[in-house]
Amino acid sequence: MASVNPLNVTAAQGTAGLHLLVEEIDKLVSLPDIYYRLEEAIVDPGATTDSIAELLRSDPDLCARMLRMANSAFYSFPTTIETIERAVSTIGLRQIRELVLVTAVIKAFEGIPSEKVNMASFWEHSVAVGILAREIGRAGGIPGAQSFYIPGLLHDLGRLVMYLKLPGLMNDLLDQRESSGRVMYELEHEMLSYSHADIGGSLLALWKLPPSIYEPVTTHHNPAEGGEFMLSACAVHIADAWVNSNQTGSSGDRFELDINNETLALLGIDLDAVETAARGAAQQTQSVARQFMGH
Repeated sequence: MASVNPLNVTAAQGTAGLHLLVEEIDKLVSLPDIYYRLEEAIVDPGATTDSIAELLRSDPDLCARMLRMANSAFYSFPTTIETIERAVSTIGLRQIRELVLVTAVIKAFEGIPSEKVNMASFWEHSVAVGILAREIGRAGGIPGAQSFYIPGLLHDLGRLVMYLKLPGLMNDLLDQRESSGRVMYELEHEMLSYSHADIGGSLLALWKLPPSIYEPVTTHHNPAEGGEFMLSACAVHIADAWVNSNQTGSSGDRFELDINNETLALLGIDLDAVETAARGAAQQTQSVARQFMGH
């Protein structure tokens, strides 16, 4: 990762500051060209398994990471996926796109210095929220609950942006969190008029990811504002609160977040169902988090 010039807090405030912050980070970290070429290939009726595999092989490091995650407990394929061709034919294009996106995001942010944020703990938290959001959706019988995983995984991406571009502010906010016992996103909003959720959603939108991903990321602290993707935002909201309360990894919040009872009602579940889903998710989280960090 190139050297980072921190952004002045005053310049980062308000709507204009949010746009500036996202534009600044986009110059520093972005999705690789291969992700967008894959998107084009997937909608090309003339594309074949071989042509897509050839495209993926153009980035050997990405391929290695993708195969490692394809063989993690999260996907639980019955046999080992050893080649890119096998991955494309076995996993399917939707999950291939998902794997490429995840590996690209991890790679984009892996250069953050350890004194700023513990990346192993950050991704452990993120994986736990992603897996639990999916399981909560399934518990509620929500069609397409599998798609809740990615916004859950990326829900705190905006906080990585803050660690990179607003390190002084993050230190101040962490100190305020300790002294006041308040949650981080409220402190962020008071200082900037927006939170890490807005930053993450705006960055993902700038990267041209679909609204099914960036809308739940943006609204996971206020899921009633999730519009068409409200159920996904509800699942991520509940998963984030549950994972925080159980201290599985950390992205900066140390104190428990409240679960909005309305979100439970919208998903048609109760806390007992969340606890059951969490037990199943916990069995996968450690294994998948290790794969994320290359162990």
